[in-house]
Amino acid sequence: MNPLYQQPTRITYYDLDYRGKIKLSALLRMVHVAADVNAKQLGAGYDVLSKLGMTFVLQRFGVKIIRMPAYDEEVLIRTWPSDVAKGTFLRRGDMYASPGMYASPGMCDKSGVKIMEWASLWLLFDFNTRKVLRPSALPIPLPTLGAEGVEIMPEKLSPDSGQPFFSYKHVVGYRDADTNMHMNNSIYGDLIGNALFPTTADTPGSSTDILNNIPDWTQVQINYLAEIRLGEEAEITAYHSKDNYLVKGVSGGRTAFIARIS
Repeated sequence: MNPLYQQPTRITYYDLDYRGKIKLSALLRMVHVAADVNAKQLGAGYDVLSKLGMTFVLQRFGVKIIRMPAYDEEVLIRTWPSDVAKGTFLRRGDMYASPGMYASPGMCDKSGVKIMEWASLWLLFDFNTRKVLRPSALPIPLPTLGAEGVEIMPEKLSPDSGQPFFSYKHVVGYRDADTNMHMNNSIYGDLIGNALFPTTADTPGSSTDILNNIPDWTQVQINYLAEIRLGEEAEITAYHSKDNYLVKGVSGGRTAFIARIS
């Protein structure tokens, strides 16, 4: 079975933020949906794994942004399982500008222009024990594909932070949680965005231009270190250091995630 999944999609207005740039949460959702469909096609989807008491959870994610997609632009999203090593499943993907050249998911014209690429590490997770399983516990063999030109890798981030400039608290509610009973990985994109672009109401008397005048993001790395479950509270803090911005979330006295935005 061909391990590569590809699907044309159109960028809508609700995928964009107030600057007209794609929201990190929207991108993460697209990536997650594509990975989920691909896993299902390969026989290891949520419908199968949940009956076995297991699922895939995201450990690290890294994306290189060559350019942001525009409103109403048609793009092609591709993803595929790439490798299994050191207890994790490596998955790669990319996005191509595709002005009308992709008539169906089965077509892939490489004359399209790549505008993003990403790679992610996934863990096999036991629902009942809330513990990580070894890849060998997966009863379905997954076919793999090489790098296919994707060079970005999900990096392990340093806790070094820089100068803090905003902090707030967030309680995981109905809108945030998925069927795993914890905050879905795409919602972290909104937590990061809220920290990097604080509203005037959150920061009375201060300027919100710290990120508004810089060029588009070129790379985002996220480390998911501990789940934040339904009803739990997290403190989110944004830091600035040279050309990088770091966002950390702390819940229950431990760091739940770290994100670096370049």
